[in-house]
Amino acid sequence: MADRIPDSILVQRLSTGDEEAFCTLYARYWKKLCNFCCRFIGSYDLAENYAQDIFLKIWESRELLDPDKSFSSFLYTIAKNKALNYLRHVSRSESLQREFMQGYFGKQGYEPECSVKLQEKDYLGLLQNALLRLSPRQRQVFMMSRDRNLSHNEIAEKLGLSVYTVQEYMSDSLKSIKDYLSKHSDIVFPMLFIIMNIF
Repeated sequence: MADRIPDSILVQRLSTGDEEAFCTLYARYWKKLCNFCCRFIGSYDLAENYAQDIFLKIWESRELLDPDKSFSSFLYTIAKNKALNYLRHVSRSESLQREFMQGYFGKQGYEPECSVKLQEKDYLGLLQNALLRLSPRQRQVFMMSRDRNLSHNEIAEKLGLSVYTVQEYMSDSLKSIKDYLSKHSDIVFPMLFIIMNIF
């Protein structure tokens, strides 16, 4: 019976502290949320920890929930942001990159150490090829952003361009690189995210 209750009503009840409504939403979205997180971070155990943390925060901030807004969209937005923050953290640490890649490739049936190095080399080679497909100006703007960590405003000032033009170059470059990698590799989103942040 509870499964038929719309999210909006459950959220309304949850906002008043209704534990039963919370448990219903928890049961309704727990597995979906874990699977969603796992798609990004590649670890179901870590995905479960994230899902647990997300529901805990929802309970703690229940009074701020808006029943007129989609609860599922709200839930997945939080999950995506947490997953991206985790991947950003991984991308800044060489040891964590190695650990992540070993875990990912280990699940795919590769030999841990040598295969990880080979796959990483292959993917970085693909990225280099993708960069060579960019126009000289696109590549210059992209590398100033990724390699030198300059903001769009700083790049615009150094190159005598408008910020809008720099944003357009970055958007076109990222789309071109993503399209190239998706066509020439079975690379998944987490690996693409990490490799893109290495540069």
